[in-house]
Amino acid sequence: MVDKANVYPKSGNNPTISNSDSSKSNLAVCFSGGGSRALTCAWGQMLGLSTLNLIEKARYISSVSGGTWASSIYTYLPDNITDDDLLGTYYPPENLSLIDGTGKLNVNNLHKYCLGQAPAGMGIEELVKWGAIFLVDNLFQKSNYKWLWAFLVGKFILEFDGLRAEGKNCWSSSKYFSLSLNYTTRHFPDGAPSTDDLFFVRSGRPFLIMNNNIMKNYDSNVVQLPNQVTPVSGGAQGQTPDATLIGGGSVESYGYSSTLDQESADSSPVEMTISQPYSLIDIVSTSSAFFAEAIANLIKTQVSDPEKKKALISQIEAQLKPEQKETLLAKAKEDFLDTLDIGEDILDIIGQYLENIVVKDLSFLDKIIPTYNYWPIGKVSQNQETRFTDGGTLDNTGVIGLLAQTDTGSSNQALINLVVFDNTETPLEKKNGNIIAASQAAPLFGIDFDTRNGTYQPFTEEQKEPANQAFKATSLITVFNNSEVSSGNTPFDNLVKGLYAASCGASSGEKQDDSNVNTEPAFYELSLTTVHNALANVTAGRAVKMIYIQNAKMMHWQNEIVDEQLKNEIADGQEESVEPFKAFKDFPYYNTIFKIGLEAKESNALSQMWAWAISDDSSPLKNKLQRFIENAAS
Repeated sequence: MVDKANVYPKSGNNPTISNSDSSKSNLAVCFSGGGSRALTCAWGQMLGLSTLNLIEKARYISSVSGGTWASSIYTYLPDNITDDDLLGTYYPPENLSLIDGTGKLNVNNLHKYCLGQAPAGMGIEELVKWGAIFLVDNLFQKSNYKWLWAFLVGKFILEFDGLRAEGKNCWSSSKYFSLSLNYTTRHFPDGAPSTDDLFFVRSGRPFLIMNNNIMKNYDSNVVQLPNQVTPVSGGAQGQTPDATLIGGGSVESYGYSSTLDQESADSSPVEMTISQPYSLIDIVSTSSAFFAEAIANLIKTQVSDPEKKKALISQIEAQLKPEQKETLLAKAKEDFLDTLDIGEDILDIIGQYLENIVVKDLSFLDKIIPTYNYWPIGKVSQNQETRFTDGGTLDNTGVIGLLAQTDTGSSNQALINLVVFDNTETPLEKKNGNIIAASQAAPLFGIDFDTRNGTYQPFTEEQKEPANQAFKATSLITVFNNSEVSSGNTPFDNLVKGLYAASCGASSGEKQDDSNVNTEPAFYELSLTTVHNALANVTAGRAVKMIYIQNAKMMHWQNEIVDEQLKNEIADGQEESVEPFKAFKDFPYYNTIFKIGLEAKESNALSQMWAWAISDDSSPLKNKLQRFIENAAS
C-alpha cells in the first residue's frame, strides 16, 4: 500500500485550532526549555495547577526542550498510570523531610512513574557511558551518529513511562503519535498507519505544541525557521528572509520526515514513503537537540583524559555482546591491528576506536546533529535533508510556536491568554542598579538583553541582517509591539520591573526593598499586541494577555522548611562553590548541563517549591494566577 497523508496549507483550515477543544477558551500554558531543571519546574507547575484543577482549563500547551520532556509525557501518559503517579501530591514546606514520617514527604523517594525519574537516571556519567556505547555500536555505520541524542532521549526520558516502544533500531520507535482514535477514524486517509501503531493523547489534556527549528547549515547563529509538531500535524508556518527555507503549512504528524513522492504538496492526500515512524522520540529529541552536541563534547572530554578513558572503556566492554566484540576484533585487524601494538585486547581496540571517533575525527560534532528529510507545503515542493535545532536556540519560552500555531491570518483574531513559565537558570538580581530578569522573553519584544550586566536595547539593523557579521538569529523573532505605553516605559521595561517587584513582595509600581528580592514568586501580568513576523507567520494586531512567571529563589517557601538538615543542604548548595555536582548546587537555578542528573531530593524540592508557589494560600502568586485563568475561561 502507498503511504499517504493529509497536508494543511497555512492559507487553509488551521488543524491546531480545529482539532483542539473548542469548548475551552483561548488559554495556553507555555513551559520553557532548560533540561532537567525545566522538566522539574514544569513538574511542580503542573502539580500546582492540577491541585487547583486549573490545568484542564487550558486549551493549549506549548513547550521547548526540557519543557517538552515534561509536557510530552504528561500529554501522552498511558492510561494505566495515574496523574498522582506522575505528579504526586503537594506538601507544604513544613512537611518536607529527608526521612519518613507521618504526613511527611520523604524527598529522597520517587514514585517509579513520576516525572522526577527522568533526571534521577540521567547523570552525566550515565549519559556519557551510554552515548559512548552507542558510538561504538554504530562504529561501522557512522551515518547513524546523528541518532545519538534520539537514542538517549528514548532510553532516559520516554522509556520509564512506557512511551519509547523501541523500533527496529535502538534510536527509533515502533509507534507514531496522534490525537485520538476518533480523530484517526474521521481524518486518516487510506495508506495511513494502523491505529495499533499510534500513541494517543490522554483524554482531557490540552492540545500540545512542541517546538524545534530547522536550518540548512550547522551554526547556532544562522537563520533558523521555527517549526512545530502537534498531535495532528508537523511543519513550519513562515519562511526565512531569503526564502531558502519555506514552511507553508504542515503535514499529518506521522508523515513528518517522510519522502514526498510527488512534485506538489498543496492538497490532500499526498503520496510519500515512510522509512521509519516519526515518533515521540524524534520530536522530543529535536526539541532538546542542544544536548546532542553537549553530550558529544562530554564524551570527547572523557576520552581525552587517560584515567577517565580507561574507566569508560571498561563500562563499554561490559555492555557489549559477544558478537559485537567479535565484529570489533575482525574490523580492527583490517584497520590498524598490524600497525599499532594493541594485540587482541578488546579494551585496547575499543579505546583506539573511541579516540578515532571523538578526538581525531574533526567532523565528529557535525555528524551528531539531528537531520531529517523535510519538504515544504506548496504547489512546488522538494525533498531536502535538513538539520533540526533545539527550539530554545531561537525562542526558549514556547510563545512564538503557540502564536504561529493559533494564528488564523485574520487582522481581527480572538484574544489569547498566555501563562508563560520561564524556567531559566539566570538568577533574578540587580547588578550595578540594573535588573536581570525576563532575558529569555527579550527577543520577543525585539530586545537584545545582556545577562552579564542587565543592560538591554532594541536589536540594531546590523543585528537583523543575516549577511552582516553582527547578525543575531534571535533578532528575527520579534512578535510583540514594544512601543512606550506609560511614563516612558515599554511593555518589556514593565515586565522586567514587575518581576523584580513581585520577587521583593511588592506590587508593580510600589517602591521595593532590594533586600527582599527572591522572597516571593516572580510574576507579572501584561497586555500586548502582536506585530507581523514573517519567520513564524504571525499576523499583526492580535491581542494577547500574558502572565509571565520566572524561576527564582523563593525564600518565603525555603524558610518554612522545618527539617533543619534539608534546609541546610539547600542553603549550602546556594553558596558559592567550585563543585558543579554538589547537592542543590545553585538551587533553584540548576545548571542545564552539570545538573542534567538530579538526585531525588533535588528534584522533589524544586517541584514542591513550584507547587507551593501556585497552589498554597500563603503564596502571592496563587490568587493572581487563579483569577487570570478563571477570567480567561469565563
